Amino acid sequence: MSNILQTIFIDYYEHILYELHPRQTEVENIFKMTHCGDPSYGGAFFVCPDCGEMKFTPFRCKSRFCPTCGNMYNVGVGSLPQKNCTI
Repeated sequence: MSNILQTIFIDYYEHILYELHPRQTEVENIFKMTHCGDPSYGGAFFVCPDCGEMKFTPFRCKSRFCPTCGNMYNVGVGSLPQKNCTI
């Protein structure tokens, strides 16, 4: 399951790589984001101990650049209490 940004980056990956010349860290983030949630890159099986039902969950990239993982990061950080420090 891919979102619209993953589709755009997949469609224009060669253009981005060869014409825009991004830094290596940007290329790595694009690669992680475009393959986030892809079952062919691995995942984990979870088994219910009561009924024995199995569920496969693909691995996520956990990058803030990724719309899916970045949103989960922002929701998690947004719920933390704010700490102020005055020097």
